[in-house]
Amino acid sequence: MDNAGIITQSLMITLIGMVILFISLFILWGVMELLVRFLKDPAKAAEEAEQIEQLEVASVSEDELKMRAAAAAVASIQDYDLKMKIAAAAASVASVKK
Repeated sequence: MDNAGIITQSLMITLIGMVILFISLFILWGVMELLVRFLKDPAKAAEEAEQIEQLEVASVSEDELKMRAAAAAVASIQDYDLKMKIAAAAASVASVKK
């Protein structure tokens, strides 16, 4: 057998293995979905849905939102020294406003 035949055969074996793998994953996913749908307690699911509907969104002031945005921006900075300088500046601005 020449090299082209060996490579073709190995690629076919790889392709067949990948197809079997993904078919098995889809079958497993389907079985899990069916188990969840049929074994879930309907009364408990209704209670959970009702609790979710009753949750109220907490009102947050505009200053609080700005502070959270500033904290997220500072947390995303990779340079440690720059992060500390910005955090100190934000803390001084917050203390001046109070």
